[in-house]
Amino acid sequence: MMGIAENNDPWAVDSWKRFVVLRHDVGPCFERMTETHLDWMFATGDVLATWSTDLITGLENSFDVPCLKLADHRVVYLDREGDLGGGRGSVRKILAGEYTQLTSAVPEVTFKAALRWRTESRLQRGILEIVQRREGKVADPETILELRFSIC
Repeated sequence: MMGIAENNDPWAVDSWKRFVVLRHDVGPCFERMTETHLDWMFATGDVLATWSTDLITGLENSFDVPCLKLADHRVVYLDREGDLGGGRGSVRKILAGEYTQLTSAVPEVTFKAALRWRTESRLQRGILEIVQRREGKVADPETILELRFSIC
């Protein structure tokens, strides 16, 4: 099996896993500051590592946006759309495809992945990084996560 470390080409590996980006329209029983947001979910075995961002339109462009690490979700969300039940709202698939996790030499990068997905006209590729930033005074630093999405 060819790995990233062997050839430095993330697109040449053969170990791809699924990911999905869901638009979550929050229901009345869900406590959250924003009602509609995106959930970024990545299969990591029997769970989905999940981060949340504000609603973003135009995923065809590169961007940086604050994000929040959520609890792992069930893999059923890779294929789920519609009402979640229990007043939790509904989800709609915005983007879905495959990813391979990359290593980063930068310690602030807590998750990095090469993504590929198909649009109506072609195969798209991008790089996603979750970056940990520290803000505030040294005695009381607040950790802020940022999702960086780059189209290749």
